[in-house]
Amino acid sequence: MRSMTGFGSAKVATSHAAFRVEVSSVNKRGLEVIVYLPGDLARLEREIREEVARQAARGKVTVAIQAESAPSRNGRSLDLEKASAYAAQLRSAGKKLGVSGGPSWSDLLGLPGVVSVQGYPLTPKDDRKILAGIRAALAKMVSTREKEGGHMVRSLKQHLSRMEAVRVRMEKSAAAMRKNQGERLRVRLQELASEAGVELEPERLFKEVSSAADRGDVTEEIGRIRAHLTEAVGLTGKRAPGGRTLEFLIQELMREANTVGSKSGTLELTRLAIEFKSELEKLREQAANLE
Repeated sequence: MRSMTGFGSAKVATSHAAFRVEVSSVNKRGLEVIVYLPGDLARLEREIREEVARQAARGKVTVAIQAESAPSRNGRSLDLEKASAYAAQLRSAGKKLGVSGGPSWSDLLGLPGVVSVQGYPLTPKDDRKILAGIRAALAKMVSTREKEGGHMVRSLKQHLSRMEAVRVRMEKSAAAMRKNQGERLRVRLQELASEAGVELEPERLFKEVSSAADRGDVTEEIGRIRAHLTEAVGLTGKRAPGGRTLEFLIQELMREANTVGSKSGTLELTRLAIEFKSELEKLREQAANLE
């Protein structure tokens, strides 16, 4: 299992420029892909999203590409017509304002459009290099997610082990509760019958005691808790994404634990249900960051 938190980066060198690729991911219930690209690379967005979808099932994944142009390979051109027009306008304005002298070259070179940078278009070969760099950054991101996921799985197993230990105690407490409840109810029914001067038939007494005991029985709930815990432990040994399945199991476990607590007839079983839910909340916090 993987964490949803990860990061990876790569550098790509093309014929006339260098690019830095960064891929990061954080928690998200589904898969959300955000892509930041220079304008001349917008055509690659669809392929980038497809690459991310092949590598990640959940999480908010951000892919950012920054151009690091090589200045020595860029050409610069001087627009003399624009420079001349700017100079004429400035001289005219100077005369009206009573300012002597004309504009200097340093003044003109900083004006818009006088100096332009001539870039070089990217080729299909460059596109392939950039996509390869994205795959490399994604691989690093996945690697960090797997490493973090390994730490999380160890923690998950500890929580599940403690929950199983509580479940075993719940099972024993529930068995003792059912036995004691049945005996207390039988005695109480006989006392009430004696006070009323009524003699209860053994068969009817057995049915009443059994019916009351069944209403407070949590054997099925504890059995389902055991099955869900077994399935959750099985998920921790798989490489495939299992965060959503684990979240579903946690919901089911919480439902069963709440039922055990509400049907409990003893303080001990109530306390065990609370202890189980407390450990389950810790498990939920961990599962929220699993892919």
